Amino acid sequence: MNQEITRRREFLASRKSSNSDRLTIGFTCLADFRSFIGQEYIAGIVKACEDYDINFINMSQAIKYSIFDDANFISQYQKKFRFMKAPLIDGLITWASSMAPYISNEEIVQQFKSLMPLPMVDIGYLEIPGVTAVRIDNSCSMNLLVEHLYKKHSFTRIAFMGTKASGPHLERISSFKKALQKFKLDSENAPVLMAENLDEATIIHTAEEFFYQCIKDKEKSERIEAVVTSSDIVASVLITFLQGKGISVPEDIAVTGFNNQYKGITTSPPVTTINLEYFKRGYMAVELLINKIMDPKSPAELIRIPTSLIVRESCGCFESEILEAEEEFSENPELSEEASEDEGRNFLFEKINQIFAKESHERKIALVNAVFEDLYEKFTPPKTLSWFRNYFSGERGSHFKATNCQKTITNFRSCLLALAGHDCNQRFRIENIVSQLRVMCSTTSDYESRAKNESPYTFNNITQAAIHFASATTGPQMKSVLKTHLTEMGIPGIILSLSDNMTTDLETSNVELVIPAQNEFEKLPLPYRVNEVANFPKSFFPKKGRFSVVLEILYYNERYFGFAFMQMRSKNMALYDSVRSLLCHSLYEIYLKEGRTKEHSMQLNTKPIEGILSLSDGNAVMLDSGKITLKKIQSYLLEHIGEKTNLDQISKDLGMNKTKLIRQTKAVTGYTVQTLHEKLKIELAKNLIIEGKLTLSEIAERLGFLNSNYFSNVFKKNTGESPRSWGKKQRN
Repeated sequence: MNQEITRRREFLASRKSSNSDRLTIGFTCLADFRSFIGQEYIAGIVKACEDYDINFINMSQAIKYSIFDDANFISQYQKKFRFMKAPLIDGLITWASSMAPYISNEEIVQQFKSLMPLPMVDIGYLEIPGVTAVRIDNSCSMNLLVEHLYKKHSFTRIAFMGTKASGPHLERISSFKKALQKFKLDSENAPVLMAENLDEATIIHTAEEFFYQCIKDKEKSERIEAVVTSSDIVASVLITFLQGKGISVPEDIAVTGFNNQYKGITTSPPVTTINLEYFKRGYMAVELLINKIMDPKSPAELIRIPTSLIVRESCGCFESEILEAEEEFSENPELSEEASEDEGRNFLFEKINQIFAKESHERKIALVNAVFEDLYEKFTPPKTLSWFRNYFSGERGSHFKATNCQKTITNFRSCLLALAGHDCNQRFRIENIVSQLRVMCSTTSDYESRAKNESPYTFNNITQAAIHFASATTGPQMKSVLKTHLTEMGIPGIILSLSDNMTTDLETSNVELVIPAQNEFEKLPLPYRVNEVANFPKSFFPKKGRFSVVLEILYYNERYFGFAFMQMRSKNMALYDSVRSLLCHSLYEIYLKEGRTKEHSMQLNTKPIEGILSLSDGNAVMLDSGKITLKKIQSYLLEHIGEKTNLDQISKDLGMNKTKLIRQTKAVTGYTVQTLHEKLKIELAKNLIIEGKLTLSEIAERLGFLNSNYFSNVFKKNTGESPRSWGKKQRN
């Protein structure tokens, strides 16, 4: 065994024996989990955690795609950073660059630096000082593509088409030029065209430039022969555009992609591309993180993972599975026409023994008997078909591959034809059986594809659960729905920690529900108070073996109810997000009905706020593009409306420096932080004055003013009247 693997295992075994505590690591990113990239990363991480027997907490956040949500998903994600600390986790795998479309690189780096000294390993492209990074090797990738186009297809006129979407996309230009130089091709005059981003319209515009610059009105000897692109998305759009112009791919021009995305598979022809080894990177990140935990003072490393070439049809080749779909036997097996049945059975058993080596002796004999019965008697369905049904059933799962099964059928057919000899009736019967076997193989493959994309029954179960969640009007009813439907939705268990009131921020909460029941856990009394989420007791997690859970923040309409840990079986993150969404809708209605609201954050009407924050058109744009949102600063100030305005504390809580907080608050609201906080206090004071339940001194104290005189002065400054005069007019 590899010495590094041995060293890790010895460290983990020693840790468990000394304090009975498995290592626990987290993973964090902000991604669209409808794409397979995030799911492949998670699959690699989970597999490594299984192999090394360590716990896993998935702290990633799905970008907003739920039909139920209108919340700021970035704000929800940043709440998870409070969990990214010891002792809850011992280390963290980060995909920091997944946040790049939403906040600046500087802010991302700063946010992750704030987690130090927690051991971390990053799998994205952003450099975080002091953090080991696992990245792909762009040079290796471009060498593979150019070498294939040049050596396999003899192409010498090769162009590059990419985007400026991110650093790695831009790096691929220089890697492409170096690859051309390596194979002594013209790198100086090779056309390079760059789209501004990955939007289809932008790529089409760049494809038009390419068409008019490199193809239209060009002699065949002058035309570009192949295009290397920086992404399968670019390749797919380019192929569709060229076909619309009457240019056939790959007959007239070859196109290659980069990063093996779904778009490349669904394009016709399928795109030759680079496998960026997402699974392998996830797996290696776990190993490097264990190393870092073993030796915290070890220097940060930059590990580049070699990629691999996936050959498909867009370059002019055929997939290797197609080319290799031939009989394994160098010569067709032969059997004498005069052979007896006993000799025929021995011949067939010998060949079956080669083709189905892993099957038991009894199963092999059963197949021989089935074949001979089908050759001499017409069974419906054929006995051979029944045997293969069991065979395919055993092959189903993670290792099922339709091409391998088709190859097995091809080899089996050769043996049967040799057995039939020149008997036309038997040959006809064999071809019918083989045809049925091929259809069975395709059907099984279709079932596997559907299963990998989540069973439709899961969707039906979620729909049924949604109906029951909607009808739950009390806490006990909601918990009953969870107990009833959780396993049906493919989630083995949940730990639910709920706050006393719905608030505009995560607050202390109570563990109120543990599924499965607590007898499988080290018993702790419920409800159990959680004051600091990073100190969440691991005693609530399964103790008999390692655990894998997904962390979900519970929120709706910018209101928070607490959090949940869902036991992780499926790697489809959209499943857990859907359950969270259903649960939060139910909680919102229950909390409102039960009056579980923070008084000072819920009783301020939205119309006065809209009046305070009426913005110009220019500022309205900033709400989308600014780094701090209107809702974010408004929610924070409302939640802390009874406190003095402390810029240092606000900037710390919101994860940004004070200068940026001041500048961006002014940009999105038109006010300084202090003025905005003051105006919100005065609007709430108006409500309290109208209610008439509190004296002016009590209102001043509740809203964080020094005394009633100071409160009166501020009120008059904002309204033109003293609190008493204003209240008297309103009541009259």
